[in-house]
Amino acid sequence: MPFPFSVLCNLLDGLERNAMSSSSIDRIQERDTHVISTWFDKHDAIISRQGPEAVAFLSCVFPERRPDRVFGLQQRWLEGIIQRAQGIGSSRMKNLQILKTSGGLDFASCVEHVMAKTDGEPRAGPEVTLEELDDILDQIAASSSFSLASLRQRVKKKHGRSTRANYLLSRVFQVLHSSEAKWMIRLISKSYSPVCIPEWLVMSKFHFLLPDLLRLQNTIPAAVRLLDRPTIRHMPIQPAADAYYELRKIASRELEPQVGIMTARPTYRKARSIRHCCQLAGPRRMSMERKYDGEYCQIHISVSKSGACIKIFSKSGRDSTSDRIGIHRALRDSLELDTSGCKIKKQCILEGELLVWNNDDGRIEPFHKIRKYVNRSGRFLGTARDSPVELNEHLMIMFYDILLLDDTAYVRESHDERRRLLQSLVHCIPGRADVGSREALEFSSSDAAERLSEAFARAITERWEGLILKGCDDPYLSFVEDRSFIKLKKDYIPGLGDTADFVIVGGHRDAVDAQELRIGKLRWTSFYIGCMENKDEVCRSNGKPRFRIIDIVDKHGISKEDLIYLNRHGYFRQVPFAEVIPEFDVALDPGRRLQPVDLFREPFTVELVGAGFAKPANARYYTLRFPRVLKVHNDRSFRDTISFKELQEMAKRCVEIPDDQEQEERSWFRRLGGYEQAVERSRTSSPSDDSVSVADVYAGMQGIRQQEKVETAVGPACPENISIPPLKRERALEFLHGDSTFKRAKRVGKCDNSK
Repeated sequence: MPFPFSVLCNLLDGLERNAMSSSSIDRIQERDTHVISTWFDKHDAIISRQGPEAVAFLSCVFPERRPDRVFGLQQRWLEGIIQRAQGIGSSRMKNLQILKTSGGLDFASCVEHVMAKTDGEPRAGPEVTLEELDDILDQIAASSSFSLASLRQRVKKKHGRSTRANYLLSRVFQVLHSSEAKWMIRLISKSYSPVCIPEWLVMSKFHFLLPDLLRLQNTIPAAVRLLDRPTIRHMPIQPAADAYYELRKIASRELEPQVGIMTARPTYRKARSIRHCCQLAGPRRMSMERKYDGEYCQIHISVSKSGACIKIFSKSGRDSTSDRIGIHRALRDSLELDTSGCKIKKQCILEGELLVWNNDDGRIEPFHKIRKYVNRSGRFLGTARDSPVELNEHLMIMFYDILLLDDTAYVRESHDERRRLLQSLVHCIPGRADVGSREALEFSSSDAAERLSEAFARAITERWEGLILKGCDDPYLSFVEDRSFIKLKKDYIPGLGDTADFVIVGGHRDAVDAQELRIGKLRWTSFYIGCMENKDEVCRSNGKPRFRIIDIVDKHGISKEDLIYLNRHGYFRQVPFAEVIPEFDVALDPGRRLQPVDLFREPFTVELVGAGFAKPANARYYTLRFPRVLKVHNDRSFRDTISFKELQEMAKRCVEIPDDQEQEERSWFRRLGGYEQAVERSRTSSPSDDSVSVADVYAGMQGIRQQEKVETAVGPACPENISIPPLKRERALEFLHGDSTFKRAKRVGKCDNSK
């Protein structure tokens, strides 16, 4: 039965009213649950669970789950289509522009406001259905070279000659009312923000097995096909509570990964300290593995009489087989495809990390070098300022898991079993293909925390991105219990990330972010980070400062409290952007598009923390990766902040392996211990509060750092100056295969900069 788009819009309107209310998060979630449950109960009869109608329904509810579709439509282009489709005159278009610039609304809400005046007028045709929309969106996406090739072929086979996107969208917008037009714009942008649809709840209301099916075959069309299997088709859509878990078990026994369809990755839990990591691990025996700083690959191999076929999926679920053509030779050689020695007889699904290997230095290159060797739909993006491709560098693959081999699904097997199989399957080629090593740690032992600290200190010293911990006896996927992997990185631990003081020189406002934040009317939601290029001149002779804008921090990298502070105090400092103002000059990089709308005559000083350093797209310099604001310092001047030169020197020290690794390893071991002591003090001093104060912990870590500086000033590292016991290397961790992770790092990739 056709499902009207207007009915879906009613659900989204209800969720938006909740999102824009001043209620607490818990209250909003409670209201969302009521709205969704009521809506599904009311419209259940017209919601199809099989076939193209089900695919259309889910594709419109979860547009972000269609990575095969890329639209790339510009806002100004959409404005013209809507104006012509709705016959909007010049006065209403002028009103639209005013709303966009000063009304505080996002583009979709501005269109709704302008169109609302004609909602009572008859429309040019019948209301649009989700099935029609789904087909139209396929046709629009087919015109983009970034969309999946199979989608473009399917559309061409169905419709023949392509139809212009403006004609297709004009037909849609002619029959939409104001609220429907708003949600149509957001559907095209693949984000219903400020509405955040509770994914698990909506999926479970559609069918109680849908979340599980999408974990196994992570595309909407594939999951719908699984719903049509005889065993599942005869199950109730919403079973009784006492039958729920038993039916999930029955379904799980019949399901397995399928070559050509991505299997969803397991969930990861972030460890916020050594203690927290031990709590997450519980009494399990865990496999500790290096977190490689590359691009995730899920590799699907299909063997037939004509030869082996390779398909590669990226982290987003996008088919990146053509983009990663540079790794195909290494895959064929390491898996011995199309040879008599190949152990894959029918099919296989493997996981690994795409890396760049340097033959001369015998190491893995930093993450930002990958973009020189991997194109995106035939184009190299962000490489305008990169050095040329080096003859001594090439792509390599680091395997670390196997999900399927021939007729056997290994997603339910233990991690130990999967790794043993992987080791026997892959023929390692130095610098081209390898299997990531691992070490096991028994977390039920009394010294687990100390041994984890030793391993983590060594990993930081080796400049690894971090550690991944996986239960040795745990399956890859489980429908019954949560056995998440654990991710341990130094920037997850308060006080241990890479930090420095920077200036905020300007800001701009994103209307969608402002609505989503729900903290009143904001003039700025994103802020531009800068460094002084002439710090010596400014400090020595009081010269005019020149700030280079190097990055931007948005809502994800700043607290609501700091956002409010910057908006409140920035109001009295703002001036329109110009590269030269009386107080300072601004340097911009043409390829990076980091131009604020407003500048602050007196820049703010902020402390930023990041996950290491990297060279951003179209830049030759280092910046912090994933910067976050720790604190706004109103007692510090811009003269106290890091200069551009100092930032580059700091970055190089942090990405290069130190000459005296043992001394730095001891220092990190000590800092990890100091952090745990600070956590313990915070807990014992506030028995009524289970949460740990980040400020207290950070203050404790600052004390540790100051003590380290004093010791460094006393003299070189020696037994008299280092008051910590030697690390217990003789009590080595259990080796599961080959050399230890830490020894093999020197043979297969010493340097790996953090992400």
